[in-house]
Formats: sequence, structure tokens, C-alpha cells
Amino acid sequence: MKKEIWFESWFDTNFYHELYKNRDEDEANNFIENLIDKLKLDPDSEVLDLACGKGRHALKMSDYFQKVTGIDLSKNSINIAKKFNKENLKFFTGDMRNFSLNKKFDFIFNLFTSFGYFENFNENSLVLDNCNKHLKKNGLIVIDYLNPEKVVNTLVKNEIKIINKTKYTISRKIENNFIIKDIYINNKEHFYEKVQLINLEMFNKILKKANFTIDQTFGNYQLDEYDKNSNRLIITALKNS
Repeated sequence: MKKEIWFESWFDTNFYHELYKNRDEDEANNFIENLIDKLKLDPDSEVLDLACGKGRHALKMSDYFQKVTGIDLSKNSINIAKKFNKENLKFFTGDMRNFSLNKKFDFIFNLFTSFGYFENFNENSLVLDNCNKHLKKNGLIVIDYLNPEKVVNTLVKNEIKIINKTKYTISRKIENNFIIKDIYINNKEHFYEKVQLINLEMFNKILKKANFTIDQTFGNYQLDEYDKNSNRLIITALKNS
């Protein structure tokens, strides 16, 4: 019997979408605009939104780029995202470790901590190897990740949220270099999130192993300089020719 993997079940629930539905849409759109402006990204490019969720960022990208593809493991999320389908925007279901789209992109975006989900750290290399395979010569990957130093130093251990009469009891802990979030729904159903604490040095090693070179780092969605107190760890890395 196959062991259930947390992100395969949790991301496909209505609870997941409800809990995170208030993520700031303006902030997300401004982040995309800031990336395009700061990195001087060519509008004639083809881009991949890897782990695209319900497609909100891919939709924003499609206003600028010639062609945008979104891919995500969650069938429910992709079914929602497909409502945005248009001539230059398409969505597919796939696992970031082994998807195959039989094409290469100019840029790959992996946004809002959609990395580091696996029990085995080495599986991150499968993701990056696959990204390398799907990038054109001198292509660019953008990884937007939590800042592990900030997370450890500012951890909120317990929290309760009431959303549409649903009670979410949330506890967080650091264990074996993971941040683990336990989520109880109305004190009955239980889900959890488990994300690796990957710092810049670790990213540098696994990116180099996958034939990437880090180009720039940023610490927030305004793309200010990164340091240990930054809200985010945002990395751009170039595929080595």
C-alpha cells in the first residue's frame, strides 16, 4: 500500500484553499511586475510557472509574456486554473520531479515556497535536474522560498483561525531541519505541512549540482537585498551553457 504523502492529500482539499485564500493578490501581482522589471525579462519569452496552484501568477504572467504554461501536482487546482485557459496560457497536471512537457522555456518560476517538500533532501535535485532539462540555453530559474533564518527566529508555535465558521487550530515546530505545521480542522480532521529549511549555502550546492549558477538574491517581494532578517529568500539562477 502506497504511503500517503502530505502534499498529495492536503493541496487537493477545499480546506487548503480556504485557509490560504486571503493571500494578497495585489502583492502577488506586484511581485511578478517587480521581477519582470528588475530582471529585464523579454516579453517574447516562453515561461513555465512550476507548482502553479490555481494559476493566479500564471494568469498575471500571461499579460506580459508571449506564452505561459502552468503545471501543478493538484488535479483540483489545475481544474480551477484551466478556467483561465487562453491562446497563450495553458495548464497541466504533473509532478515537479518528473514532469515532461517536451519543450524548453526561457524562464521557470517556482513561487511562494513551492519547493523543499520531500522527505529525502536529494529529491530536490530531481526537481532542479528536470528544470534544467526544460530550460533553453542560458535559461533562468526563479525560486521564491521562505527565509529559514527568519522562520526559526520568529516561529509562531500556536495559532487559531476561524474562516467561514471553520476552525483551524495550527501548531508549528522545527524538527530535523524541517518546519512542520500541524493543522486540525474543527478539532477533527488532521493535515500537516512539512517543508525543509534550505538556506542559501544549501541552495548554492544543489543548484551547482544541477548545472545552475546563482545570479542574484533578494529578500522580499520588492526585491530588496537579501540578509538573514529578510522575509523571503528569492534566488535567480542561470542554466550553465
